Amino acid sequence: MNDSSFPAVQPVRLSPWRALLPAWRRRSRGARHVLRLLLVALIFTVSLVPAVPKLSGWHTAKIPPVEELRPLAAYPRTWEGGIVETDKNYARFEKAFADQLGLRNLMIRAKNEIDYRLFRTSRRVYYGKNGELYGRNLAEVELPTTEKILGTREAQDASHAGLLALAARLRAQGTTMVLMTPVQKQYFTRERLPFFAPRVPDDSHFMHFYQRLKSTPEVHFVDLIGLMRANQDKFAPFFKQDFHWSEPMAMAAAADAVRVIAELEGSPVRWRHRLELEDKPFVGVEMRFAGRLNMHQDVIEQSVRQTWTERHQRRQLDAASSGFEFDTGTLEGADLLPPTCMFGNSFSDGMLRAGLIEHFQKFSKISRHYELTDVAPLIAGRCKYLIVQVLDIQSDRWAAFASKR
Repeated sequence: MNDSSFPAVQPVRLSPWRALLPAWRRRSRGARHVLRLLLVALIFTVSLVPAVPKLSGWHTAKIPPVEELRPLAAYPRTWEGGIVETDKNYARFEKAFADQLGLRNLMIRAKNEIDYRLFRTSRRVYYGKNGELYGRNLAEVELPTTEKILGTREAQDASHAGLLALAARLRAQGTTMVLMTPVQKQYFTRERLPFFAPRVPDDSHFMHFYQRLKSTPEVHFVDLIGLMRANQDKFAPFFKQDFHWSEPMAMAAAADAVRVIAELEGSPVRWRHRLELEDKPFVGVEMRFAGRLNMHQDVIEQSVRQTWTERHQRRQLDAASSGFEFDTGTLEGADLLPPTCMFGNSFSDGMLRAGLIEHFQKFSKISRHYELTDVAPLIAGRCKYLIVQVLDIQSDRWAAFASKR
């Protein structure tokens, strides 16, 4: 039955743009999804860019490796653990990826350069006044460790007793110890440190121990602090950009060791090499560790010109098997002191470069990795004198004296 009293319902008429809206929304969601995927892919691609030079073998001598004192992680060649242990293996890959980036050295040096320009410091170096550089590890770790090791009277007594015990063992086999203990340049150039750098006091625990060693006749102590103060108006005792003593200071230390041994021998022999200084470009340890962009910048330091003729020929030895780095043949002459051995680290290398060995009939250099407390039987019948050089920051040596007497 047709009821004409009610009009027919007319369909809703939509505007053309509203009719297209659902389709547009569907396409928009798809576009956003694609864009997100593209963004993820872009980020991943950018993260791989630094690796491209490494993978292609690209390198440049202008950006040398940063000295890090550790081996860089290599890419894993095997899968560790079970098949599902992805976390462990991903961590190995991540370490290798971070260490093997092709532009890694440039990025590290750029970051260090920014730190230097803005804050006058870096992760490994303090920049002081007048171009003075200081190793942060020395100031923040090694000097405080020595202070801790020698922090009590009992600890100093134990180390002192152990040193005397070594001197007695050496004397029993006919060897006399001559001891020297170089200290860090923070004691001499404290005013050049940046204000926020830690400082070691003049009355440090080690300085008390140093004065005790100085008054111990059994070890025939070479007073290096006295030598540094006596010569600081003639030359700089330390390199500006290195924690080692300078070349002329190393020569002064070697000359005083010769004097002490000659006086013990009742010999008129004294240091013969003339000190002649020259200025040369030098790149020190701290400058290399700083890892800045201007790593080729030359810094002029005083060096010693060789004014003597070498008479001894060094014979390089296998330090691991023999306990010696090198020795020399035997020469005879009234101007030579008896056969002598030396134990020391890189500071002693400067003394050798200054011509120390030319004053002895025979000279042997003990491996720097040898245990000093066990050195007596190694040199029995070989050396009449033993020059021992131990740094203030070699806390393991002072601790070893305390534990082995």
